[in-house]
Amino acid sequence: MQSKEIEIRAPHGLHLRVAAQIVKETRNSQSKVIFYKDGKSADASSILELLILAATENSVLKITAMGGDEGKAIEKVSEILTDGAGI
Repeated sequence: MQSKEIEIRAPHGLHLRVAAQIVKETRNSQSKVIFYKDGKSADASSILELLILAATENSVLKITAMGGDEGKAIEKVSEILTDGAGI
């Protein structure tokens, strides 16, 4: 299991477009990716669960991955969050 903390810098936070890209990326992964924020968890393969985290700008998320490509999965998800889905 690998994990990483990341601060959301995008002004709109983790919104629908970002969540959709995360779901798409993690569905192609061999690893199960889970997000944690303020005692709540969300499976990265569920748009609804990701949105329920209500991660706004400056929120800190812990991302964990378990499986065959943990490092790659965390790297890809981190890129999406850092980039703000290209917005």
